[in-house]
Amino acid sequence: MPNLDKQKNAAGKLIEFDMVSHTADELAHRNHADKDEHPLRFQGQGKILLALAQNNGLSQKELATRLNLAVQSTAEFVNKLVKKDLVTKEKSSTDRRKTIIRLTDLGRETAAETAKVPAYLEGLSDTELDQLTAILTKINQHLYEDIDQASPTYSSKFQETVADHLRDWFM
Repeated sequence: MPNLDKQKNAAGKLIEFDMVSHTADELAHRNHADKDEHPLRFQGQGKILLALAQNNGLSQKELATRLNLAVQSTAEFVNKLVKKDLVTKEKSSTDRRKTIIRLTDLGRETAAETAKVPAYLEGLSDTELDQLTAILTKINQHLYEDIDQASPTYSSKFQETVADHLRDWFM
């Protein structure tokens, strides 16, 4: 059994990392030339851009299903992306009930920027990156087990969604 003090220290470092990375993101946003824009990263709008970068020309319903989002939320995110000129909406030529979402050139650039490896990882050696990856893999596995125990049906869909998106974003 690991030492409780070491576990508390590690938990503290995880909390510190979350706080520091959040603050660094906020400061970068605050100092960004386009102050009204919010960083997209891996939340709603960013997820949509990354999904379209992998498979452009999806319907709103396909996006919602693929990303495990509510159809209404997906529609709101898509409308915001249209206003930012990151995506376009058009009626399907085969089924007029479907709205097809496509990336604009700016959307492709933004998706590529969103999927960049964080700069703070550049300070780690290959050995340290291997260690960090192994540790995070182990932590994630325990979290997946917790999710599975709480909701087995949600768990498998969630794991598929994560695997589908991470595979193409960084690998």
